[in-house]
Order: sequence, then C-alpha cells, then structure tokens
Amino acid sequence: MKHIFTIHSSLTFLVAYVIIEYLQLKKDSIILISSNYIPPIDRYRVVPSFSEINTGFLKKIRTLNVPKNHDRYIDKITNEDTFTAYIDLMSYYQKILVTHKNCKRFHFFEEGNSAYQVVDDLMDITWADRNLSFRDKFFSLKSLIRVLRGYNLRLLSMPYIYSAYANMEDINFFSLSKNAFLNASSSKKIILKPNSEDPNIAIMAGNYHLENEVVWLDGSNGRYTGLSEDYYYAAIQKAIDILKKRRVIDKHVFVKLRPGIKNYEEIKLVSILMRNNIEVKVIPNNMILECFFMLSKSCHVVGTLTAALEYAHVFGHKTYSIYGLFDKQVPTIFDRMTGFWENLENLKEI
Repeated sequence: MKHIFTIHSSLTFLVAYVIIEYLQLKKDSIILISSNYIPPIDRYRVVPSFSEINTGFLKKIRTLNVPKNHDRYIDKITNEDTFTAYIDLMSYYQKILVTHKNCKRFHFFEEGNSAYQVVDDLMDITWADRNLSFRDKFFSLKSLIRVLRGYNLRLLSMPYIYSAYANMEDINFFSLSKNAFLNASSSKKIILKPNSEDPNIAIMAGNYHLENEVVWLDGSNGRYTGLSEDYYYAAIQKAIDILKKRRVIDKHVFVKLRPGIKNYEEIKLVSILMRNNIEVKVIPNNMILECFFMLSKSCHVVGTLTAALEYAHVFGHKTYSIYGLFDKQVPTIFDRMTGFWENLENLKEI
C-alpha cells in the first residue's frame, strides 16, 4: 500500500509532512506528487505532476485522453500497487487520482483559505471553472476540449469543495487548526500538533526565528477584493500611526515579502516604513512561514487578508489585519472563514 500526497506549496508540504509523522507512515510507502514545488527537505520520493511533464502541444496530443494517461502515470510511479490519496481540494487531477482503480481511500488536508469556509456557494462548488459562465451565449470551446480530452460527465460533476464529501465513510480531514473543516464531523477531523523540537521543522523554517518582534506580511491580496493598491498603501500609513501610538512598533520591523522580490527597497510597504523612520529587516524567503511562526515566540504579526494570520494565531502570536483601515471595503472569502476575524484584531481608525 502506497500513500500519495498532492502538494503545490510550502503549506501543503508542511501539512503532508506532519501527517506522515502523525500516522508514522513508512518512508518507502510515500510518494509526493508535486506541482512545480520543490520541498525544502530531501526526505521522501517526489515526482512531478502529470500536467508538469505533459506541457506543450505535441505532448497534449500524445496524452489526449487525460484520465487514461494519468492512470498509466500513477501505475508507473506506484508499480501498480494500491494506495491511499491525500488531497487538498478536488481539482481535475485529484478527481482522476481518487477514482483510480487502485485508490482504496482518500483524505483531505488543509491548504489555506478553503478549509476555513463556514458556508459554500455555487462559485465554490465549481471553483476550478470559476471563469466560465453558467450560461453560454454561443458555444463553449473550453467545455468541448474537456470532453475531447476524456473528462466524462461523471468526472466533471464531482464538486470541488471538501464539504461535498464530508459525509462519506472512511474519510478524514487533517488540519493544523480546530477552525478548519467546520462542515466535517468532529469524529472525522484530526488536529495535527507539529513537534517544534523536530530538527526538520527548524530546517523548514530556514533555521530562523524571532521573539517579541513585529512581523509585517506584505500584500494587499487585491485578488480577493478587486480594489486598487492605493487603498492598501494608505492603510499601511494609518496602521503605522496606530501601532506606533500603542508602542507596538518602535524602531524596527521585520518584513516578509512575497517570493521572487529582489530589490526590496522598491516595495511600497518597505518605502513607507522607512519614510516613518522605521528600520526594515527583511525575513528570508527560503522558509516555510508556518514553521517560522511555530518556532518564534510572542510576536506581533501584521497583514491584510491572508490565511497566514490564522496560522500566526494558531502558533501563539498576536495578529492584526489592516483591512479595516481601507477607505473602501468589500465582502471577501475571509468573511466566510471560521474564526478568522475573531482570532485577530482588525485595526480601525479612531
């Protein structure tokens, strides 16, 4: 029996790692199918996802029937052994994976926002095709291509969200927080407790930790709001004024930038902090942020709209969102996340 985990980010890798440790799975039984993510520790067998190795027109023609060719790929990497699958969401390749003839069981594990939703809507159920309308004016070529590539009605109709599978037998839901997977019964939920003394956690944290410091997570997450970045920039200044007045911020702030940033002084958050005579210390990017939170102590973590604030709270830090300081606010997915606003302080103008 093999154990297959689908991962695509630092958080999904971390949760997979903690599940493996919790279940005490044998190392030689584990396969991580990674979608363009390189794990920070070389401990398990990692294989690229089917989509990653079949890019380009010619390869797509050769693998025209995706489900059948994906089955062959799974047979190859498992030596046709039976397996249990661990997935974050029921995306297209996860649908194919869990319906493989040798998949005997599957479980969900958290990957971020989606695991914390209190209620679902039609967009959530069909999230993978959220850019498509529920009505076609003429003819949907994209839908036809899906059918031509082997996705039959039964596969396509499988819902995207975990809650659609909450009443199925023998399915567990693994998470780092008790606030995740609200719609699954308590008997099915397994709350993971990572071992902060585990040396691999330190490696995943980049051997970096802080104590009693201010950590600011850059990013407006405009994809959730559709608002101009100007709202974010104005809120940064307001937040600095408030946090300075409270003596939360003094002379320096540690900033976690988005991956890939090279010239950090050009980042607006950094320039606004420096304009206020605050020294900026940049946190390294070669870490899993949740592991950094796990090893750090009593920090003040500032952000906007990000599940990272939930994880900072889970690991014992004081958290703040500056979204309440935006001159304009719109409803977002975070309004439907279990405990999100209750677990942090949404800063407001006085």
